Amino acid sequence: MKNLSIYTLVLAITLVAIQACGPSEEERKAAEEARLDSLRQVEQQRLAALTEAREDSLTLVAEEERIMEEEANSINFVDGGDFAVQVGAWRSEEKANSFLNRWSDRDYSSVYVVEVGDSKSGNVWYRVRIGFFGSKQDAENLGIELAEEINSGYWVSRVQRST
Repeated sequence: MKNLSIYTLVLAITLVAIQACGPSEEERKAAEEARLDSLRQVEQQRLAALTEAREDSLTLVAEEERIMEEEANSINFVDGGDFAVQVGAWRSEEKANSFLNRWSDRDYSSVYVVEVGDSKSGNVWYRVRIGFFGSKQDAENLGIELAEEINSGYWVSRVQRST
């Protein structure tokens, strides 16, 4: 029986020693809090990276849209194109030519005056046009830009070429 008591005592001391060697409840709580803090930091970094990537993506999309809009609104002159923008029409050839000089200082590929009407009856108009464009939309883009600049209207005309 004495041996049984000694074995029980040794076992009890061993169990107490093993339990005493492990972390205390406070240490376990502190370790768990540290682990949770670490997880929170990782999640915040991940969210920050996702937010930055989204902002970069939105910036890139906005830049692409701006470039596409500029391209859509750009002026594309085409030699031999079928459309022109009429920026004015006068009964006086001198007035039309003075207006023509105003536009010829720019980098437009072609600025010209078209005489329309019957010179015998005196019903003649001198139309100032800027052209030539491959599509009506390209001519419209310039017309819109010029209308804002000169605070006037414009007219897109299909060019009639003599054969």
